[in-house]
Amino acid sequence: MQILGIDYGKKNVGFAIGNSIIGESTTFFSKSYKNKNELITLIKNLIEEWDINSMAIGLPLNMDESESEMSEEVRKFSALLRNTFNIKVNLVDERLTTLEAKSILKEQNKKSEFINNENHGLAAKLIVDSFLRENL
Repeated sequence: MQILGIDYGKKNVGFAIGNSIIGESTTFFSKSYKNKNELITLIKNLIEEWDINSMAIGLPLNMDESESEMSEEVRKFSALLRNTFNIKVNLVDERLTTLEAKSILKEQNKKSEFINNENHGLAAKLIVDSFLRENL
């Protein structure tokens, strides 16, 4: 089963592709988008290109497990994806994935502009990895 990992933000989104058979994922890319229609078209193309069966989207929770304004935004976006593509959408606790992604990129001696552009893709990979660990 192919899983599309998404680190959703209001301006930027990161993507990763996971495979439940081998239990691994790879960072795909990060992208800025102008509107939801552009983002939906991009996701549609990824679903078709990679034969995606399921999605894992990061749910940003506060450290005390309460929900934030962004949590509500992600839930609405997840419902939109479910209704648009008729694919299972899994919400995955993403606390600290963006910080972890930045830390990993810094350890790899990436320049700060690269870190800012690529951390969403790596965060999406961390989201898929978490989903695979919990569901295999």
